[in-house]
Amino acid sequence: MTQKIERKPKWSLNEFDRSLITATYFGFMPVTAPRISAEDVEMTRFCGEEPHYDAAEKAAVIRHYLEQNLASLPHPLAIVYKKPPARKRTGGYALHFIGSTGGIAEATLIRAALSILSEEGHEHMRVDINCVGDKESLAVYERELGNFIKKFGAGLSEPIKARVKEDVFNLFRLEEEEAIQLRAIAPSSITFLSTQSRLYFKEVLEYLEALGIEFRLASELVGEKNHASHTIFAIKAAGAEAEAEGETTLAIGYRYSRLGRRLGLRKEIPMAGVNIFTLPGREHEKKVYKQLPRPKFYLVQLGREAKIKTLSLIEMLRSHRIPVHHFLGKDKLTVQLSNAENLHVSYLIIIGQKEALDGTATVRNVATRAQDTIPLANLPQYLKHIAL
Repeated sequence: MTQKIERKPKWSLNEFDRSLITATYFGFMPVTAPRISAEDVEMTRFCGEEPHYDAAEKAAVIRHYLEQNLASLPHPLAIVYKKPPARKRTGGYALHFIGSTGGIAEATLIRAALSILSEEGHEHMRVDINCVGDKESLAVYERELGNFIKKFGAGLSEPIKARVKEDVFNLFRLEEEEAIQLRAIAPSSITFLSTQSRLYFKEVLEYLEALGIEFRLASELVGEKNHASHTIFAIKAAGAEAEAEGETTLAIGYRYSRLGRRLGLRKEIPMAGVNIFTLPGREHEKKVYKQLPRPKFYLVQLGREAKIKTLSLIEMLRSHRIPVHHFLGKDKLTVQLSNAENLHVSYLIIIGQKEALDGTATVRNVATRAQDTIPLANLPQYLKHIAL
């Protein structure tokens, strides 16, 4: 029995800009931005008001997930939306990857965000990244950080002491020199990760290294303790761009799965998201597209190495404006082939373990079963010359 994947939620879009189009190459479905209700704000009041860690908006996403019965769609589920002008304080766009516990979620969010920002004209970027682990790891770190502040923070001014007493993680948010000096020697959350959290973060970093993405371990990224967990990352301007505009934060992403149980989910669903910010002076009228790119190929990946190659390949094909169908969060061959059959594609692009090691892809004609093995660097030109 084949899976149905054509169904779209009622909040899908009919018009798209370049940023939304770019996100679709990585499998993100453009949707209408969920409305943040008074109930969303009230239910997440315990999460504070850090603008980069917008718990109320994450609650709105979860509420829409429930109301639109998105659990019935194949998972992992990836969505993207443009935020209304009133919410520019928390970003211009948001991407969410739902249903994956692995590092592929963060890798896809980061790769897609970098591509969107590149289309916006950002040329030099880096990724700052940290991990606070699961709820238990975070609790251990909070306790150890509190002990550190008691031992070494006696000389802090009273206003700073009050802020840190309110929340020990405020140490990483204060810009006073004495706070900056103290956090420079503060323990890192990575030291207190559980075994499972450590393995998970290792997987995320391996993805970034394999993708050739420049990153820096940033212990100051601790998120918001009441709903953020695991990996937290920030995309920042780097190089000449940072010198011209300052070290500007371009995007912030993290996992927010812990909110789900509070908002009615019977079990915790893995959820991760990233906010992409529109910088002052870079706003401009964007061309409106009435249709999404129509992929003519289905990209099948088998194994972890192949998944890494697939992310890089999607970006390369995007730069050549060649969209492909894929189900990046799924490993099972039967599920991917079933989806390809439902979509009636004429060709499969297959990357398995051998292809991943050889730097090649197998292109198979679905009707005749004839296939060619093509070096990945030559694949865009090969696909452009296939008559469909």
